[in-house]
Amino acid sequence: MADGGLFHAQAFLVDELLEDEMMAAAAVIADRNEFLRNREALQRRKKPQKQPALTVDYVEVVVPGYSDAVFKSHFRMQRTSFEELCRLLGPHLTAKTVSIRKKILSSLWLLGNTESFRGVANRFGLSKATLHSVLFEVCNAIETVWGRLIVWPTTSQQYRDLADGFRRKTGFPGVVGAIDATHIPIPGPKVNREAYINRKGFPSMQLQAVCDSDLRFLDIVSGWAGSVHDARVFRNSALSNWLANGNLPEDHHLLGDSAYALTPYLIVPYRDNGSLTPEQTAFNQRHTSARVVIEKAFNLLKCKFRRLKYLDMKVMDKIPQVICAACALHNFILLTEKLDNDEDYLRIIEQAPADVNDGSADEFLIPRTENTAGQAKRDELTNLLSQVC
Repeated sequence: MADGGLFHAQAFLVDELLEDEMMAAAAVIADRNEFLRNREALQRRKKPQKQPALTVDYVEVVVPGYSDAVFKSHFRMQRTSFEELCRLLGPHLTAKTVSIRKKILSSLWLLGNTESFRGVANRFGLSKATLHSVLFEVCNAIETVWGRLIVWPTTSQQYRDLADGFRRKTGFPGVVGAIDATHIPIPGPKVNREAYINRKGFPSMQLQAVCDSDLRFLDIVSGWAGSVHDARVFRNSALSNWLANGNLPEDHHLLGDSAYALTPYLIVPYRDNGSLTPEQTAFNQRHTSARVVIEKAFNLLKCKFRRLKYLDMKVMDKIPQVICAACALHNFILLTEKLDNDEDYLRIIEQAPADVNDGSADEFLIPRTENTAGQAKRDELTNLLSQVC
C-alpha cells in the first residue's frame, strides 16, 4: 500500500508538472500571438497611408462636359452667371499657380456642398492647404466688390420701390425690409465655448440680415456668438445707430419679430396677452405674412450654400467672412438670374418656413418700455390695414 501510494503520488506529481508545463507553454504561445498582433498593428500604423488620387483636369476637361442643369446643381448658379462672376472677381484674384476659374469654381463647390475639405481639394487637384488659401482669397475678392452686391437704399425712389414691392405682395404699407437673425452651426472654439451655445443647445455664430420682398439682402451683420440675443446684436449694429439718428423717412420702416423693441422705424407685432382686438389680431397676421420673407431668404441662402448648415471651421475670425461671402453670392444669383424655374427658389417661395420665429419665446426675457412714438405708428398702421380689409 505504501509503495502503491508513493507511485500514485509520483504519478500525480508528474501529471501536475506536465499540466504546469502545458499551461506555461500555452501562456508563451498566447503571449507570442498577442505580440504578433501588436506588432502587426504597429506596422500598419507605421505604414504610410495611401493618399487619395487627385482628379486631373477636372476644371479643364470634366466641368465643360457638364450639362447646364448639372453645372447649376454643382455650382449653385447658371453658366452665364458664373462667367459674369469671373468678370466681377477676376481683377481682384491672382492666377500665378491656380487659375481664376478654378479658384472660383472650387470655392462655389465648397460653399454649395457638404463634401469634406480634403474631398473638394482632391476633386480640383489642390492640396487641402491650397484650397483654404483659395477660399479666403475669393472671400477677400467678394469683400472688395461688396458695395455692388449688398446695397442699402439711399434715395427716395429706392425707398418707394422697396415699399411698393412689399405692398404688391403682402398689402403692408411703407416696408423697406424685414429683419431677423439666424444661427450658423459651428464646432465652437475650445476657449469660452459656452458663449457660443445658443438657446437650442448647439454652438453657432449669428447672422443678422435685412431683406427686401425679393429675398435680396440689404444689410448683414455676422460675428456675434450664438448665446447673444437678437435684440443686443441689433442694438450694437451700425444699422441700428443709423436708424436711431432719424435717417429713414418717417413713412417707411422695417418689420421685425417681438424679440426687437418697438420704434417708429422698426415695427413689431402686438404682444398677444389674450386681449387683442380683432384689428390688432389682423395686424399681427398681416405683419407675419410680410415679415416671413426674411425667413425665406435665410432658407434660400442655406439651401444654395449648404456649407452654412454646419460650417466646420476652427479659425473663428474667418467664419464671419465666409458667411458674408455666401450672402453676397446669394444676392449675386438673385440679381443675375430669373428664378422662375429654379427648384430651390420655387419650393421656398411656395411654402411658409416651418421654423418661423415670432420672437414670442424671447419677448418676456428682456424687460423693456414701449416706445410711445412706435406705438402711435403701429396703431396708425393697424387702422389703415383694417380699412383696406
